[in-house]
Amino acid sequence: MGGRDVARDLASKYVLFSCEGTAEEVIISKLHEGGRLAVPRERVVEDPIYFTPYTRLRKAGQIAQRFFGTSYVADGASGLLLARIVDSRAGRFVLPRRWAESCAVESFYTRPEIEMLTIHAEGAYGGWLRESRKNRQLRSSEFCKGGLGLRDIKSRDFLDSYWTVEMLTRAIREYDEHRNRSSGELSLGDLLR
Repeated sequence: MGGRDVARDLASKYVLFSCEGTAEEVIISKLHEGGRLAVPRERVVEDPIYFTPYTRLRKAGQIAQRFFGTSYVADGASGLLLARIVDSRAGRFVLPRRWAESCAVESFYTRPEIEMLTIHAEGAYGGWLRESRKNRQLRSSEFCKGGLGLRDIKSRDFLDSYWTVEMLTRAIREYDEHRNRSSGELSLGDLLR
């Protein structure tokens, strides 16, 4: 991790989660509600428009405009950490210069696909490995729909009713044990306390 201490930063800063999609939103909400994040609840920055523990904004300028008018050096916190929940390294993310030094940015990757959590929750990782070896083009979302019969795998209603915080925490930890990470790459497991 090259001199950075993400666990310390999560515990000592205010944290703004920027979620890429619906599944990521549900996951952060469930972990926040269940008290499973390494971030103290009172230091999770809420979106002031939608009152969610995350934002769907992903462009640096938009995030800066909405969230950077507040001081995050308060109540013992040492600043702001922007935690991007994304599925790939594609696309550059550069904060406006005037904010770059006052906000740490970390990306937590859900690759290859967030649906791998469901595969682990269903105890179907072995079946996924067999099927994906037969068909290298098989996506985990397709496996969930066809192999597991979870047709609404991407819908908010399904995700809200499917995941409990205990099940989600267990799936994240199990997924972290099996996935191949690039050196220094952060994952959802790094967000857990």
